Amino acid sequence: MIRIGKVTKLTGAALLLAGSLTFAGIAGAFGETVPEDVTIREFSLLDTASDVVGAADFTPEGNKDGHFRLQLSLNKKTTINAVVLRSTDDYGKDNDQGIWRTNRATTGWLLGIVQDKVVTTGAGVTHESVIVNPEFRKDVKEPVGEFDGNLTLDLYASNNGTIKETQAYVLEIETPQGTIVSKPIKYKKPMIAEGTPAPVSSPSPSPSATPPAPTPTPSVPSPAPSPAPVPAPATGEKDIDIRVFFKGNELHFADAQPVVKDGRTLVPFRQLFETLGFTVKWVEEGSVQKAIGTKDGLSIELTINSVNASVNGKTVVLDVPAQIIDGRTMVPLRFVSESSGYDVGFASSGNVWTIQIEDAVPGTDPQPTPVPTPTPDPTPTPVPTPVPSAGEVEPYVVKGYLLNASGQPISGVTINADNLLLYDSNMQGETDENGFYRIELAPIPATWRMTTRFSLDYNGKKLDFWLTADGDKSFAGATGAIRNFTLKDVVGHIEIHPDFFSFDDNMPQFDTTDLEITLTPVGKLFDGSAGKTITTNVEALETGGHGVDNIPLGRYKISATWKPEGHAPMPMLLAITGTTKYAQSLEFDFRNILGGGSIFVNQFEAKLAK
Repeated sequence: MIRIGKVTKLTGAALLLAGSLTFAGIAGAFGETVPEDVTIREFSLLDTASDVVGAADFTPEGNKDGHFRLQLSLNKKTTINAVVLRSTDDYGKDNDQGIWRTNRATTGWLLGIVQDKVVTTGAGVTHESVIVNPEFRKDVKEPVGEFDGNLTLDLYASNNGTIKETQAYVLEIETPQGTIVSKPIKYKKPMIAEGTPAPVSSPSPSPSATPPAPTPTPSVPSPAPSPAPVPAPATGEKDIDIRVFFKGNELHFADAQPVVKDGRTLVPFRQLFETLGFTVKWVEEGSVQKAIGTKDGLSIELTINSVNASVNGKTVVLDVPAQIIDGRTMVPLRFVSESSGYDVGFASSGNVWTIQIEDAVPGTDPQPTPVPTPTPDPTPTPVPTPVPSAGEVEPYVVKGYLLNASGQPISGVTINADNLLLYDSNMQGETDENGFYRIELAPIPATWRMTTRFSLDYNGKKLDFWLTADGDKSFAGATGAIRNFTLKDVVGHIEIHPDFFSFDDNMPQFDTTDLEITLTPVGKLFDGSAGKTITTNVEALETGGHGVDNIPLGRYKISATWKPEGHAPMPMLLAITGTTKYAQSLEFDFRNILGGGSIFVNQFEAKLAK
């Protein structure tokens, strides 16, 4: 059971306080005292897919919020006067992209806070979501509240137009003892305190007799997005809080909670199938019981206590069978979702497991494949040499291939397995002549994410590349994984800076978007293709300024023409920024931005030819 209510004082905000103390918390000014007996368990950015709060009150307004998670342990009562969330650069310096507050002081948007309160009664354990900060506290002296104990909080930063998962954020928590400033965090880069419990693999099921099979309940609870978390599993991993999201909306299972069996998550049959759009039915044939879902020419059939499932009549072997637990039919979430064409992402922080079910990326196979399909070049190229399979998934092992867009291996590259449980902790392997790598992971209960950074030569220069694994899906170490990397869609952009003093007053009004840019390839592009001439107008760039985006990486000759409406075209002179040599056409190479692997740019000054 989940209830939502509004209160003025709750232990929720204390979550924030812990967030900085044991994890490089910094006092806001000299002489301030760090509050004692406060421990942060987690501070993380979960997603930017929620719409819970507005600019000033706890009301959806049609924009997506930043959704943060905080977990604290407070050994004594602590007063929180105010909480402030700031967007910063990676080093914690303000970048003027947004400030969110609990109290109406100077500038900023609302920081909504929701506490997950665990309530134990004679009828069992329920979770109650209580809104700690329903709106701005108009009196800046009014505290958020007094809190203690172990707390879990969801923070919602109303969207001011700059909320994004690539942004870094810090928290400021003001107490009577001083203001605490957290370290900056980013999406998938949480702060987690040392010693925080992590998920532990469940023991293998004993060969006990199968429980009686009741008819599944016909009712279907309506999945409703809510700040409240899913209660902890009823069986199996009782200390793990499993949260399941479908396209950004959290699913709440009313009849039975998700459970973990042999490292696989099982969820109630009917709600999962109907959420994915299936028509469901329950079939009993003597002692054989089946849960069946059908939609749009797809049929998935699960036999209770059998590892043999059927997808459109084809037998598929499961790691864990569908089964009846405490009178409810439970089915493997990942198998059903991926067989339905969806991608499933998994992450864990402390005792919280988060599972995201999303639409598959176009052109990708939702099932893991040992070798990505090569992308053909615009010009004929030799058929790629077949790459051997990466083999079967192994516990505490991650392996795969690093290939280019043509399916050719890239050797001698260091692959990083980034441990998401422990800050700045990773293991490494190197690709061989076939582009294959294999890393044996530390046998700890943690989640891992795969990345690599390397350099390649092009036109006598080194270009830096930073890649995440295809699909960028994290995985549990105990499960292991196959994660491939593909170097593809390598593009750059150019920026144009007009010299406005080169335009006379008697000329038409100048608009940067009236500049037409022509880019002609010089030699082969980075991907080995001949490329083609690009003629396009200058546009506003997402990164700021004006230029041309998404240019296939290569060496080009550039020229520009000003074409004001109703007037004859006028040629422009160009110079690479930092030089003074202007010409009607220039040859140039792209370059990496300092510290920004896989981002390639060049900048030009433009003035009217006279």
